[in-house]
Parts: sequence; structure tokens; C-alpha cells
Amino acid sequence: MSGTDSSSDASVTEQTHAPDTGLYAEHEAMGQEAHAVMADPVVRVTPAPVPSAPPAPEAVAVKEVFQMVGAMVFVFCFAALGFNAMYHAGY
Repeated sequence: MSGTDSSSDASVTEQTHAPDTGLYAEHEAMGQEAHAVMADPVVRVTPAPVPSAPPAPEAVAVKEVFQMVGAMVFVFCFAALGFNAMYHAGY
């Protein structure tokens, strides 16, 4: 590969190609533009959410008791309806 620009044993002064200054300038401009975009501060659109107070433990217990009583009434009524249907069917 003697006599070519790409030979690995050629010194820097023997290489004849010109440096790509246009590519470097474009890369430098792109870096500055990206830096300018990243330097903008972040502006929040909405304020930070305010934490709500947890419900009182007694209120949760009362709600659970009413839910359990409602479920038991539903099951009792469903069983009564079934027994009524069995009575009228003659079983």
C-alpha cells in the first residue's frame, strides 16, 4: 500500500487530504444548540399536589360494618327466595 493516503506507516505531514472543517463546524453548532435547549429551566404547569388527610379509622370501620350487614341481608334474602321456590315447587 505504498503511495496512498491511507497507509498506516505514513506520517501526518505526508498525508495530503485536507481536514474536514465544515463537519467540525456543523458538529460544534449542533452542540451549542443542544446545550441551549437543555439550559432552559423547567416550568411546572400545575402546582404540587397537596396530600389529603387520611380518613379517621372509625369511619372506615363503620363503612365496613354496614357493607358486611348489607352482604348478610342479601344472602339471607337470596336463601329465603330459594326456599320459597323449593316450597312452591313441591320439594
